[in-house]
Amino acid sequence: VLSRSGSLLRQSKNMLENQAFGWLKNAISGTSSTSNTTPSTTGNGGGRISKNRAAIECCSDVHMLIEGVGADFGVALQKSLAAHVATAASNVKADAGDAVVESVAASSSASANADTSSPPATVAEDDTHLQDITSRLDRIKTLLYEERSASTNAFHARGSVHNYNWTPVVATGVFKCFTSTSSGNSTQQTRQQDENDNNSDLLQRLIKHLPLLPFEARKSTSAIFNYLLVCGLDGVDASQFASVSTAFGSYVLERASDILVQLVRGHDCRQVAAPGVGGGQGCVDITLLCGSMLRSSLRHPAIYQWMLSDAWCIQLVYPFLDNYVDNPNFDVSSDALETVRVMLTGATATPGATAPGAMAGDQQQMTSEEQYKQTMEGIASEFLNRKYTEVIDERINKKCLSSEANYMTRRMSLQLLSTILLNRVNYNVMMRYISSSQNIVTILCLLRDPSPHITLDAFQVFKIFVANPAKPPEVVKILFDNKVKLVKYLEGLHKEREKSDEQYRDEKALVIATLEGLEEVNPSS
Repeated sequence: VLSRSGSLLRQSKNMLENQAFGWLKNAISGTSSTSNTTPSTTGNGGGRISKNRAAIECCSDVHMLIEGVGADFGVALQKSLAAHVATAASNVKADAGDAVVESVAASSSASANADTSSPPATVAEDDTHLQDITSRLDRIKTLLYEERSASTNAFHARGSVHNYNWTPVVATGVFKCFTSTSSGNSTQQTRQQDENDNNSDLLQRLIKHLPLLPFEARKSTSAIFNYLLVCGLDGVDASQFASVSTAFGSYVLERASDILVQLVRGHDCRQVAAPGVGGGQGCVDITLLCGSMLRSSLRHPAIYQWMLSDAWCIQLVYPFLDNYVDNPNFDVSSDALETVRVMLTGATATPGATAPGAMAGDQQQMTSEEQYKQTMEGIASEFLNRKYTEVIDERINKKCLSSEANYMTRRMSLQLLSTILLNRVNYNVMMRYISSSQNIVTILCLLRDPSPHITLDAFQVFKIFVANPAKPPEVVKILFDNKVKLVKYLEGLHKEREKSDEQYRDEKALVIATLEGLEEVNPSS
């Protein structure tokens, strides 16, 4: 009886695994998998869901889950390419006739490097593969979070990191499976072999083809990418996951010219795509996910420094200030401004987060956090000093703070400028900014803006000009010539705030007193 019970249990386990992963043979042979689907009962637009879903949600084998994602993604990508070829052929047919269509279709099929032995894809097949991708990615994300939750709970139970040799099995497995390469990347031939392998650099390929994935799969891809980058940077048990975070950061850095460029291009959002599976490169949700992944990448000093280098800042940093912050979509514009804040201040860590390598509860933690903060701020300061004219003069002043910029761009740019100038590490940048007569004119104009929020933010910058003990003659002349009007205006500026904000009241009183004590200076002297 015991022998037969054990046999039945093994058969049951094999049935679940076959349901979840038996499609591999079908995918290879090109046979249809519609027999494994049932009509959806979720009311999700009448689509189809796979019977594999229940088995996937019970699977804890990371390697098998990621293999399934790779195989399904390869099939979905081929069918998407086939649909693209068919659409291109249809367009050519409308313009040039049947003869040209046959030639274009033949050349397109040859260049696609796809297996033509399988029959044309059906909508049900596409839904099945994409839904399976969604379920597997969600399961992988859940396994990562469960492992981290168990580690955090164990820390709180013991009050310390109790096992320094402990290995995060799930996070390590996800990292290795998602980033594995079959043949290296030293030559064009080996790179092509990796492209043909469904599991080669799979996470990078998912990011590259993010518009192909359903909405939930996109979110899971972004969550996994972010988790692998920051799992060793945040939390009381961060040191337990530091090896994974460091290794994945190195992986992203090695492929930064592909991954980061793709993430920046994902911000080119010109329209809101219709909801549902697929979408386009202009989908707002894709832009927001790319922004999240980009900021997670910037939390690694090596990646941050690479992005701000002379070779890449024009392609990866300037587009945010030139275009993305002015996007008419509020969510996209706000997200781009947050990315700009991270780029120009280095303030990527959340308050109270554990710095890389810091041990919670030790005296070393504060030291590591301070060192990390100084490193990030130092990179940002060096970049601002090196690219002051391109960033401050040509973009922040002339574009982000101009009257043509939208309200949110002007307000957040003022807040960012105030943060930069008041940071001690940016002393040289501050002195250069408040020594310009053109800059003070810009701030004076913003000080008279109809919006009370902008006038308050402008005051935070204006006070730096007034408090400067070594004002250039041209700045003193502007302040002296407008002293009477400025004092009268400042006396009534946010007067109601003085009762609740003691610091603002004191700072405004000091600014007014300094203005009243100004004496005329000859600019030629």
